[in-house]
Amino acid sequence: MMRLSHRLIVFPLTAVLLLSLVVFAAPVSANPANPGFKVTEARLLTDIAPGEIITHRMTVSIGEEGSALDVLVEVRGLGQLPDKTYRVLDDAEDTSPYSARPFITLDRTSFRLEPGDSQEVTATITIPKDIGAGGRYALIHFHSRPIGEGLVGIVAAVAVPVMLTIADTEIIQTGTITDLSVSDVVTGQPIVVSTTLKHTGNHHYRKVQNEVRLTDERGNEIAIVSPPPSIFAIIPAHSVQFNVVLDQELAAGRYYVHSKATLADGTLLDKRSTSFEVTEPYVPPPPPAKILLTPGRADVLETEDGRFSTSFPIGAVLAPVEIILRSYPLERLPDPPSNYGIAATSFRIDGLPGLLAQKATVTVKYIPADLAKAEGDATRLRLARWDEVRNQWSVLETKVDPEAMTLSTRTDRLSIWAVMVAPPTVVNWPLIGSVVAGIIIIALLLAYFLAIKRRSYSSSPQDNSRG
Repeated sequence: MMRLSHRLIVFPLTAVLLLSLVVFAAPVSANPANPGFKVTEARLLTDIAPGEIITHRMTVSIGEEGSALDVLVEVRGLGQLPDKTYRVLDDAEDTSPYSARPFITLDRTSFRLEPGDSQEVTATITIPKDIGAGGRYALIHFHSRPIGEGLVGIVAAVAVPVMLTIADTEIIQTGTITDLSVSDVVTGQPIVVSTTLKHTGNHHYRKVQNEVRLTDERGNEIAIVSPPPSIFAIIPAHSVQFNVVLDQELAAGRYYVHSKATLADGTLLDKRSTSFEVTEPYVPPPPPAKILLTPGRADVLETEDGRFSTSFPIGAVLAPVEIILRSYPLERLPDPPSNYGIAATSFRIDGLPGLLAQKATVTVKYIPADLAKAEGDATRLRLARWDEVRNQWSVLETKVDPEAMTLSTRTDRLSIWAVMVAPPTVVNWPLIGSVVAGIIIIALLLAYFLAIKRRSYSSSPQDNSRG
């Protein structure tokens, strides 16, 4: 168990600004309707003693360019999603013993704001003497009534986080890794290691670091992946997920993943290990690549590993444009054309929605997994491009180089690409048999007629005339 000073651990949490488009109970999305809608003092992070009463004043305003708003103010629970972001909890959802919601009251819960107006709202926090130890959490939720008519209304909202540390009490910062999983190993697709950490203490902590170590069956270290620490403080009683991508080529065999979570000062929260099997050589997805393509010169867009490249001739575009190549998940590909199959490679090239002025050449190094899908016959591999206008695949004429293990084609547009497998060549044995039989019969007939002709010639009377 870890003990800390009762002083608040401050973290860079800004108010969650939610300018949202709501269709009744639909999920929220961005809304530019009231860009001037804001709240000052839009967070409360402080120590508070058992039995103490404090107030927090906030000012709500909208800009001169905004629309008039009928504003509602409510005290809600502070929740946390697996991706670590915060969310508003209603009363029924806010069941954590670390909720501050019951201790907060507001001097006003509704008012109207005209453009350029502001309104002060005071929250009073009354902490019981028997509150207990640790931290307490809530949100003060400002939101407008829907603006507009019909089925769609615009809602502006700001959530003010309240994070209280109960002074002079025991602060416990512990956590348990409840799950460690590895995504399916599919060549050309990322291997994602997911670590689920449950906060088992009583006070939030920040800058949690997740480190993933990859070893082989002999214990040899292959990679250590340690992404930047989380910018979100993790709240007691919630579970969050850390996702780490492994981007190493792997031979067939068993591998071991060792994941650990630590606090900012290096204190270990928990660690856990698991293993996974690679049944055939694994090739990671291509790293993103981009170029600024200009009309006046030829250029090549190529990934660092050299596996994917696109050659653009002079005049391929009519104005400068940034072209980007990146991986694309196989599971998101549309269904292939009839009689074709999707191999193991897919990617997308973006930057130009329309046609190229001059055709580019796309070249892809196919991998053993692609060849396996074609049952070892590289001549069956094709490059296919998704036509977003016609909503269908275009299987392009593809040049196959078995020695270089490359596929290449010419294209006048970009879009989503995949290596596909053409149906095998069907041998029409009955037709071949008929042709062969016909040739044999003709040969026999010719031989028969030639034999008759020779016999006729040999049996004809000799010329016995005398001179």
